[in-house]
Amino acid sequence: MLYFMSDIHGELKAFKRMLKKINFNTKEDQLIVIGDIVDRDPGGIEIINMLKPWMKEEIATVCMGNHELFTSMWLRGKLSDRKWMAFGGEETLKIIKNFNFDQKKEFLNFLESLPIYIERDLPNFGKTVITHSGIHCDHYVYNEDGTINVIKSIEKAVEKDLYSFLVSNDIHYIPSGDLKKLDRYMIIGHTPTIRINEDRSCKIIRTPYYMDIDSGSGYRKDGGRLSCYCVDTDEEFYV
Repeated sequence: MLYFMSDIHGELKAFKRMLKKINFNTKEDQLIVIGDIVDRDPGGIEIINMLKPWMKEEIATVCMGNHELFTSMWLRGKLSDRKWMAFGGEETLKIIKNFNFDQKKEFLNFLESLPIYIERDLPNFGKTVITHSGIHCDHYVYNEDGTINVIKSIEKAVEKDLYSFLVSNDIHYIPSGDLKKLDRYMIIGHTPTIRINEDRSCKIIRTPYYMDIDSGSGYRKDGGRLSCYCVDTDEEFYV
């Protein structure tokens, strides 16, 4: 089975409960996490440490989210303690401040090695791009047939400004005419669905053009949950 999660935001107990709920089997299953493992709750580093050996064995794949970027910016001295804490990084900051030089360097190398997007050919969606935030409307690249080249558009946006790309929520607000032109289906996270769903529910958002699986883990007081999507069975799971 192929599973997707996103925006775990340090909820270690919820992550473990989800793995148990879906009966995740490292000998048979695969997991793609679409960024924002760290910040808000304190378990992000431990979750990453769980995922690292799975990544080496190609059991798990992790994309970079804006909170992984914030962490790398802090490690490079490009983000202040105060600003990172304003972004929800207080718990991660407490842990990383106790890292020695080699641990910080190793963690920075890990964060900066994470892909911005990955491609998969999925049974329900065909050619699919998996990325944290979606697409940035200021950086469209068009194919000859007038469709929007999703991969080239992402690469252009990242080259211009990685930060702006990873914090963008454009995909939820661009005109339907633009969405219809996307040449790939997209699976994303980043924007909690409790902020988009009209009923303020944490349910995964599905459209003909993209799916948002950030169900608000880290925002439980607002009704958020951790969600997981299974491609093979088309099932949604929540904890």
